[in-house]
Amino acid sequence: MVTISTLVLGLSAVSAAVAVPTVEKRGDFNFIFGEDHPLAIARRNETLARRSNTNYVQNYKTGGTVNFTPSTNAFSLNWNTQNDFVVGVGWNPGSNLPITHSGSFTVSSGLGSLGVYGWTTNPLIEYYVMETNVGISGLGTVKGSVTSDGGTYTIYQNTRTNQPSILGTSTFQQFISVRQGGRSSGTVTVQNHFTAWSNLNMKLGTHNFQVIAVESWSGSGSAQQSVSNTGGTTGGGTTTTTTTRAATTTPGGSGPGPGCSGMWGQCGGIGWTGPTCCSSGSCKVSNAYYSQCL
Repeated sequence: MVTISTLVLGLSAVSAAVAVPTVEKRGDFNFIFGEDHPLAIARRNETLARRSNTNYVQNYKTGGTVNFTPSTNAFSLNWNTQNDFVVGVGWNPGSNLPITHSGSFTVSSGLGSLGVYGWTTNPLIEYYVMETNVGISGLGTVKGSVTSDGGTYTIYQNTRTNQPSILGTSTFQQFISVRQGGRSSGTVTVQNHFTAWSNLNMKLGTHNFQVIAVESWSGSGSAQQSVSNTGGTTGGGTTTTTTTRAATTTPGGSGPGPGCSGMWGQCGGIGWTGPTCCSSGSCKVSNAYYSQCL
């Protein structure tokens, strides 16, 4: 017969044998996938790398000689045509990330523009942030201006009726910012323009494609551009957005008549056939192809 003391000793021995082992304390990364976890950092870097690389090629041509060679984050181009084209590289969908472009842009004859070009849907909007505009006029109604990235841009709005669009022949609005002075390299803080447009009741929709593009429909020229949207600061950093509404003027008195351009309107340049006087401000030469009331 087993005594009570012997049974207690036996059970104690069994309990000791099956005791739960000591669990090593784990760090936070074993339980929480924090933002500083190596895997989180690696995934974030991978996402940024994918986003900084262009994934969309815009190659709209309607005739003439347009030699366009796109590659990842770059393109080269030369043209000699009297037909419309818009070519470049970028992203689909677009975003509000700063876009850095660098390289050359030359209009040998005629007209052309270099800058950010994109579309949104709901509402259907075609938009431009023109870094350089040579000879392109008739951009629409001057709505105001915005200061960004070391320069001042004039803001235009225009209605296009029964024109080609990403949804086929449609009626839509154009939102356009044109940099005064122009440049072929720099960072475009597109959010500054989106905010300025919104402040002027010019509302974008859901982003479709967004590219650094060259457009022309008359003349010849060339371009070579590298493109990224990692937010570099080539050619001048981001500045605080300042939106100025266009002044409303009433012609009269001894000043210029109603046939003159208003503030920020075009008033001269090679090929310009519109007014050469200003109802507000004075006509200032920006380049051989463009003078503006300032």
